[in-house]
Amino acid sequence: MKNLRNLYICSTSSDCISNVNLDLFVEEEKIYLDKQNLKRIGPHGIYVYENKILTANSYDNSISIVNTNNHEIETYFVGMHCNDLSVYDNKAYVICGDSDDIIVFDLEKKNIVEAIPCGNSPHSIYICKKKELIIVANMNSDSITLVDCAQNGSIKEIRVGAYPTKAVITPDGNYILVCESNIGMNNKGCISIISLKNYNVLNKIPVGNSPVDMYCSGKYCYVSNFGEGTVSILDINNYKEIKKIEVGGMPRGIMEDEKYLYVGDNYNNLLFRIDKVTENKKAISIGAEPTGMTLL
Repeated sequence: MKNLRNLYICSTSSDCISNVNLDLFVEEEKIYLDKQNLKRIGPHGIYVYENKILTANSYDNSISIVNTNNHEIETYFVGMHCNDLSVYDNKAYVICGDSDDIIVFDLEKKNIVEAIPCGNSPHSIYICKKKELIIVANMNSDSITLVDCAQNGSIKEIRVGAYPTKAVITPDGNYILVCESNIGMNNKGCISIISLKNYNVLNKIPVGNSPVDMYCSGKYCYVSNFGEGTVSILDINNYKEIKKIEVGGMPRGIMEDEKYLYVGDNYNNLLFRIDKVTENKKAISIGAEPTGMTLL
């Protein structure tokens, strides 16, 4: 992971992407998705595809394709309230929160191929290339949807805990991790660990208040607790939280590299860099309401 030196973060309220140089930990530039500033775009999810950055835009119901070399931007209408996207086999899979489906967009032909139904208010999408599986967290139906990439079918809906905001498959391809946020409830959120063999829940690890995002790298899972300004570090194999780090604000997007955690603060419009061992923190100002982030 030593060569991953730039972090791209989309800021929903600023309609821009911040390009952060991780060697210097400075924002090198803001890429504005509407250069004429005529409308609200609302980038909410972000994904790197070849030398391009894709964003799912929740306000103008589109995806943007940004060329990282010359910052040329193409925008295509996809569907109502695009929350997140991922790519498989040159196709973008975009979740639409208002129409409860996954729109398949051909990135070469630049057109919509099909729509795949999912649960209510899909909030995040993750594609496991190892298992050729798409997984969607549906906030308002307390479920996750699994779709077979090869057939764009074989849909399975699995009931999970309250208001799931994210679901991923562990790097070994054996387990599903579900961030059950319990937003608006008195009890804290948790991360459910579900077997991909039989879809049984193996364990639930309690985390903080209203967790919204997580990043899994093998043994560890890092969780941003939006409602209490902390980050939980989980040992997945031993089913326990091993550390909780105070960040402040409203932590949202979260990623890591070998040494640091990177956490976007939705409330103060900051990006934190946190040393995983010493917990030393450094923060820089970025766009308003940072949500999705990706490494390039």
